[in-house]
Amino acid sequence: MPSPDSDLSSSANAIETQVRDYFERLYRPGTAQFHGIVHVAANPASGVIAFSGPMMRAGGGFPITRVGLLAPDGAVTLLGSDDANDSQPKWSPDGTRLAFLSDRDHGAGNFQLMIASADAPDVAAAPAALVGEAIESFVWAADGRHILLQSADAGADAAGSAATARVGGGERGGERPSWMPTVETGGHDGLWRHAHILDIESGALARVGADGQNVWEADWCGPDAVVAIISASPTEGGWYQTEIAIAPAAGGAFECFAEVGVELAGVTASPDGKKIAVIEGRFHRTVQLGSLILYDRATGAAREPDIGAQVSALAWRDANRLFFSGFAAPGSVAGTLDIANDTASIEWRASGTAGRKVPHAIPEGHNAVLVPGHAFDRYPYLARSTAAGEQMLLDLTPPDLAPVQARMKPAEVVRWQGRDGLDILGYLAMPEGVERPPLVAFIHGGPSHLFRDSWSFDNPLAALLVSSGYAVLFPNPRGSSGRGLDFASRVIGDMAGEDTHDILAGIDHVIANHPVDGSRLFVTGGSYGGFMTTWLVGQTGRFQAACAIAPLTDMRSQYFTAHHPEFLSLYSEGDPYDVGGTFDQRSPLAHANKVTTPTLLIAGEMDKTTPPAQAVQFHHALVLGDVPTELVLYPEEGHAAARYEAQIDQGTRVLRWFARWEGRNGGR
Repeated sequence: MPSPDSDLSSSANAIETQVRDYFERLYRPGTAQFHGIVHVAANPASGVIAFSGPMMRAGGGFPITRVGLLAPDGAVTLLGSDDANDSQPKWSPDGTRLAFLSDRDHGAGNFQLMIASADAPDVAAAPAALVGEAIESFVWAADGRHILLQSADAGADAAGSAATARVGGGERGGERPSWMPTVETGGHDGLWRHAHILDIESGALARVGADGQNVWEADWCGPDAVVAIISASPTEGGWYQTEIAIAPAAGGAFECFAEVGVELAGVTASPDGKKIAVIEGRFHRTVQLGSLILYDRATGAAREPDIGAQVSALAWRDANRLFFSGFAAPGSVAGTLDIANDTASIEWRASGTAGRKVPHAIPEGHNAVLVPGHAFDRYPYLARSTAAGEQMLLDLTPPDLAPVQARMKPAEVVRWQGRDGLDILGYLAMPEGVERPPLVAFIHGGPSHLFRDSWSFDNPLAALLVSSGYAVLFPNPRGSSGRGLDFASRVIGDMAGEDTHDILAGIDHVIANHPVDGSRLFVTGGSYGGFMTTWLVGQTGRFQAACAIAPLTDMRSQYFTAHHPEFLSLYSEGDPYDVGGTFDQRSPLAHANKVTTPTLLIAGEMDKTTPPAQAVQFHHALVLGDVPTELVLYPEEGHAAARYEAQIDQGTRVLRWFARWEGRNGGR
């Protein structure tokens, strides 16, 4: 008769096999399988659609990004090879050339501009490499002869939501000897972001802006000027202290155009340069979702048009028509604002979503919309939406994903109230064919982020849990984006306050109104979700087990070790030198002595957003308190596991941890 130990070993092996099978079906390594669509651009002359997205190599490792061309007849051509990353394809205004970013021959992540003829798109050349800089974004000029580049010095911090910790790898001059120290000073030499204008024919580069001006985003503002989001500090924390500024395209310093006191993103000017549109609100870099604000360039006057949505992406169809995509709770929308008569028309609406991280659709022609869509029960695809309906252009669903999808029901919108009566919404995903499944509360990052009805809720761990027999609640508590500035601001000065009760109320609502087993309850999340996970287990013992990924656990040490201390000051309204203040009261580590819940802690050793010491401290506190805990540190990962092998290992560990403690507290 097998021993209990052999039963545990057999179960653990079965979970690893299951997880490996899941990720193989999801990513199909080595088959040139796109598992998402990030950028889309339609050729105005030929109708060929260029797009880019991630895929996995046959040997695993980190995902690569490839560019594909979708012909009007549905044929797909891949550009480049899996030896390099190609991204952000954009056609010239006349459709004769294709530009994109690539790290070919430059080292992973060191992106430079490539340009090819539309007739020979796989024969591309770099017109002028920026030495010591990596290009993050670019915009064609209306004349088709110039390109505006936004770049970062190699080694500058990447956004917290990025898969890497630094831009361009951060190394210059080859491999570092193993003994060489890392040196930091109080300055920021060589770690800034810039704007340049490239003359395509001559290859000449002209700098726009001045020293001490960090350019986060930039766009043409008519033919003779550049509008940008800038800050006086180049650090990730400096991003929370930005302004809108304008500089002559001929060169010179940016002059402040508007300071607003909230976060800014998506700045874009009308083709004639007379109007400037921007997204304003409470959000984090690269995951913007806020209010559309329109500025008159001549007067500086600002207004907020009533479009019935929070926006996450903007683009001008022409000088008087502004395209937007965004979120109108609980679904995603895209439409066009007519500036002249101040009316908005919604051209696409779905209970699912489009784009990665935040809603993103692309205008085509006069009123068509290209939708890189997906939903929890719908793998990513590309469609064209017109007044006549939606036309499927490209379905990325892997041919062997059906067994995974068959184990999951579509996500359902759920609504409840916080203890002060505030309306809260979220999504519930139920497994197919499981009677009274255990419930996992899955908490998003941020806090100014949100869950949408998206494929695996933008995290492969989510679909893994549901397809493994767990019901999963995805709450959007106060502080989440997508519900306006007031809702997003309700967490300012109150992180781990009423947002805690919003999550707990959501759990109670699901247990009372849906066929789940409330005695088998788990909690997980990453970043802010990791922070809330470690906070919750210090406030209640009702969870069978917890898994905190990339958590913030001690505000004071986080403030002095993360790359964006300004974020913590803004959201906590605390002071690290105020002993006994918010930094102490709202730190999960200060309550670790109350924890009884078995807690798995996962972090990346390269993470600068929530450094791994945050997980280490909490783990050691639980060890000292004789609480079951494990600490998992991935040496090559940043703020989230991206490497294929790490994703499999992480998924295996999470499922094993939950299975191990499912019978605790009298659960089945």
